[in-house]
Amino acid sequence: MRMNRFILLFAAWSAILIPVHLFAHTSLMQYHMPQNSDSLQAYKLPYIAVTDSGQNCRWDFSALPTDSAEVIDVDYFAPSENDTSSIGCHREHTNYYYHYSEDTLWQTGYETSRTYVRYSSPIPLLRFPLTYGDSLYGQFAGKGQYCHMTPLEVEGSVSVLTDAFGCLILPEDTFDNVLRVHTHMQYRETKHMQSLCHEERYAWYSPCCRYPLLENVTLRSIRGEDTVLFSATYYYPQEKEDVPVRQQLLPKDIESVAEDSLISRVTYLPNPVHNDLQVRYTLSRHASVYISVHYNGGTTTYQTPIRHEDEGEHLVSVNMAGLPIGAYVVYVHADDAIVSGNIIKL
Repeated sequence: MRMNRFILLFAAWSAILIPVHLFAHTSLMQYHMPQNSDSLQAYKLPYIAVTDSGQNCRWDFSALPTDSAEVIDVDYFAPSENDTSSIGCHREHTNYYYHYSEDTLWQTGYETSRTYVRYSSPIPLLRFPLTYGDSLYGQFAGKGQYCHMTPLEVEGSVSVLTDAFGCLILPEDTFDNVLRVHTHMQYRETKHMQSLCHEERYAWYSPCCRYPLLENVTLRSIRGEDTVLFSATYYYPQEKEDVPVRQQLLPKDIESVAEDSLISRVTYLPNPVHNDLQVRYTLSRHASVYISVHYNGGTTTYQTPIRHEDEGEHLVSVNMAGLPIGAYVVYVHADDAIVSGNIIKL
């Protein structure tokens, strides 16, 4: 029974996949939180140790043995119709509950068919924005029941550090500008003086995906001896996600395509940008053209006048100097065609 309680306490935190969509190589952005109705799958694999940290790392996971891996479903849902700041997640027969308040994502509890815990002092998981080298620390406490009869009380601490960025190589693709977040938790079930548990989690985030691409997780119990209770590597292939990431980033009344027969060869440089963004594109015929810049996935912060342009290559300079630091979507509009690009403002 003690081992089960250890694993359940560990699982209470391990379900969350902190979503991120856009950062240079340096930050997690506030507006990419878990979204209700998102669904994805993960390959659960034997633990693969990785020690590299710091800048310009190169992590090669191209040989992950996915053919023999267990596949798990991860589904996000709305636990309350009246509380839009609450998020639920169901995976591996457990429901997990989170709350977003101001700039911080908190875990508020979890439950299974046998166990539930509610945190009176929730667990701070992430604070936004979180930049490479930043750290976050917090303490938490909660109560619940095991098998609907045995009281549970848990307290502990958590520390989060964005400890590395670089290139992540996976079986499906190679991802640049990947940011790694290292989370360490230690806690104890105080009601029955259980052993001190330590959790280590490394999560890799890409600029082009809401949820982590890869996670390494270990759980250890320390009571005299250091015992590994659980370890795994989770790989989240993009083709197994049902996550409308683009819809989160684009204004709801705009439908965008990556490339259009009217607009082609579009570049946005430099990216990240400090001052002037150079937008270059080619038109296949005469068209009415303008460029719009949207912050936080929707709010329009800049728009050029409409210009009538002929077939050929064009270059437009967009002044980003006065805009807040963060992630933007830049659209090139030509008649009824629209092409978008994701930009980081530093």
